[in-house]
Amino acid sequence: MRTATRRLRTAIKLHGQQAPKKRRTAVEDELKRIARRLGVVRDLDVLLETLPVAGHGNGTAVDIAPLRDAWQTERAAGAGRLKADIGRPRFRRALKQADVLVATPAAGSSDGGRDGRAEAERIATEAPGLIWDAYGAVIAYEVDARTADPTVIHELRIAAKKLRYTLEAFEDALEPGATLIWDVKALQDAAGSMHDSIVAGERARSTVAPRKLTKRQRRAIDAYASDQARSAERLRPAIAGALQRVRSRPFRASLGRAVAGMGHVRV
Repeated sequence: MRTATRRLRTAIKLHGQQAPKKRRTAVEDELKRIARRLGVVRDLDVLLETLPVAGHGNGTAVDIAPLRDAWQTERAAGAGRLKADIGRPRFRRALKQADVLVATPAAGSSDGGRDGRAEAERIATEAPGLIWDAYGAVIAYEVDARTADPTVIHELRIAAKKLRYTLEAFEDALEPGATLIWDVKALQDAAGSMHDSIVAGERARSTVAPRKLTKRQRRAIDAYASDQARSAERLRPAIAGALQRVRSRPFRASLGRAVAGMGHVRV
């Protein structure tokens, strides 16, 4: 659902430009709010999956139980807030309004064919700029992922995510067999895994800092946090390789061919 809200926001950006800005802003703000709620739950799901599983004499899982309990409590609270917000009338109104914003002019026009062609031609004209802008935001990060600050890599990941969603919006216009989206996704995923590991370690320490724990429990949780930090560092080569592919000449050539073809869309 989190991905769906982001893609819907991309669709509004592409297809809803003819609507009044006030209407678009109201819908986008509500979708962003729900996305933040979803993000809280998603992040805790990721954190919980990194914890060792109890059983088979796994003493570490037992010692780390206070951390699991704390995150499960946070997750339940976040899920409760998300469920309440999804059930609110304003969210349902936003979804209905989003459907109106992304609908082509043909839907409500007496001359649907003409308006449909006009909309397709507008998108075909604007698409190249949107794609190149999104791509430019990625390659503007002239960093070496093997040594770059994790904060910068996280910012790079956000730019890659926006490029991916932009490409997906025009997926039908890409070359058959092109790997553009997969290459960008590989960069996004590797950088995202690094960020998740860093957050897991830092959040583990901050979560249990004020709690009364045994020395054994603190040692186990500290060891978990340290292991997450090491996992993040081990992802640097994968990030560097994925970034190199996205920066490569073959990638740019494939992207250029796709963009060139969009200028000749016929409906």
